[in-house]
Amino acid sequence: MFKTKDAWMNFFYSFGAAIVILGAWLKITHINIGPISGNVALTVGLITEAIIFIIFAFDPPKSEESYAWENVYPELLDKHANPNPLHSNVSSRNNAAQFAELENSLSTKLDKMLQDAKLDVQLFERLRTGIDKFSTSVDQINQTVDVSASTHKYNDQLNKAAEHMESMNALYTMQLESGKRQSEFANKYVADMQKSAEQSEKFNQELQGLTTNLNSLNRVYGGMLTAMKS
Repeated sequence: MFKTKDAWMNFFYSFGAAIVILGAWLKITHINIGPISGNVALTVGLITEAIIFIIFAFDPPKSEESYAWENVYPELLDKHANPNPLHSNVSSRNNAAQFAELENSLSTKLDKMLQDAKLDVQLFERLRTGIDKFSTSVDQINQTVDVSASTHKYNDQLNKAAEHMESMNALYTMQLESGKRQSEFANKYVADMQKSAEQSEKFNQELQGLTTNLNSLNRVYGGMLTAMKS
């Protein structure tokens, strides 16, 4: 299962960390697993980690020789190999020439592809003209949409104004009816006042007649009393 020392050490590290985490969980939640409490599990885990770190202290670190750099750089296998600047310069010039040749080849192929697809300057000009026309059409559509929105808003305002006019007409009709009723009441009141004035005048006349009759009656009684005394 574990064929190397590093694999065994990794197993011990992970196992000890798991015990510490389990002990911390039991300690925080105050849960006991049989006779194992949080304190016991946490203590065992910490002691295990301490032992693992003590063992790790005696484990020497890996040296540079443990890495197989020769698999990446085969030149390292030859201890007497010296760098050759001339060879490096020649290689650089060859690489530059190959890159230039590749660039020219790609440019030629790209030009041929554009020619085969008939992608010339006139086509791009027509494309630009079409895009400009499309942009102009979009602007006109936007203007039309704006006008439509303004018209809709104007219609809404007209509808609101019509509703307000209807409300004002209804209020005016109510005012007319109220004024008519008040006028009728005023006319009736004036007529009643006139009738009351006529009745008052008639009452005054009757009262004056009654006063005259009483005066005449008093004179008659006075004459009778005078005659009886004599």
